Amino acid sequence: MVVAAAKSLPAVRFAAFDLDGTLLDARGRLRPQLADRLAELAASGLAPLVVSGRAVRSFRELALARLPSSVLADEVLLGDGAVVLRRSTGRVTALRWLPAGVVRTLVDAGARDLVAETGGELVASSRRAALLYTRMYALGRSVVTVDPQPAHALGEVTAITVFDAPEDLARLLAVRHDTDRIGPFAALLIRPRGTCKASGLAAHLANRAGRPGLDAVTAFGDAFNDACLLASCRLGVAVEGADEVCARCAHVCLDQPLADFLSGFGPDSAARLSQAAVSRGVSRRRDVTPCSGAHRRPAPKSTHPPYQDPRPGRP
Repeated sequence: MVVAAAKSLPAVRFAAFDLDGTLLDARGRLRPQLADRLAELAASGLAPLVVSGRAVRSFRELALARLPSSVLADEVLLGDGAVVLRRSTGRVTALRWLPAGVVRTLVDAGARDLVAETGGELVASSRRAALLYTRMYALGRSVVTVDPQPAHALGEVTAITVFDAPEDLARLLAVRHDTDRIGPFAALLIRPRGTCKASGLAAHLANRAGRPGLDAVTAFGDAFNDACLLASCRLGVAVEGADEVCARCAHVCLDQPLADFLSGFGPDSAARLSQAAVSRGVSRRRDVTPCSGAHRRPAPKSTHPPYQDPRPGRP
């Protein structure tokens, strides 16, 4: 039965990567040797693409954003899958957005310092909000525009960050949304309901490659917002030092640098590792569906057995 199911699966054609903590180090730089590894993946027939929680303006500040499309897919998914940026043209497409009037609702509820992302641009309601946002994400001040009345000028809003948000602000909002707390800055991040990397990537591939599912994808990540994606793809790989929730939802947990693991990696090895995970009893987490919120719940430490690479010559 397992063999028959494996034969019906499509070839693995895509490698989806988180940025911070996966491809990038703590200073936002591409980890050593990974540029070469991405080029090797592309040459092998496994197209590397980015699925990140970063805002468009934040992504554009990275050196990685200027990698050629022969190494990294031209279109990148940002905002945890809510936004698609075409690097070659700068075009931004929203896959999900918040209901119209949500900024006005927040202001009326007492939110004075907020930053909204719309059309790939960042608009702050105050200088203080702009300063806090750029400090939080280590960005230059010029990437955020200050408009004391942002509600009048915004189009499709894909994310809002509220600083010094009251504890009950999420409850006061009469809109459907997802929220996360950013502790050190007392900030509340608000995104469209159901935003997650898995659903965003599935929608993107359905639009661009005619593939509505994630059976053709190997995904790599390290944080709780990667967990849903890793659980939903053909092969989910939690990188070295990954968050416990992410590790629990992955099929493979690395104890070596990502560049070492990717050496010689390609479509065939991805398929073999996926089958090996099934053989070890680490099949895809059917209880973690895109946007279920299961990736946000606390989880115990990973119960994966020690990882053994089935590729010839690997330890």
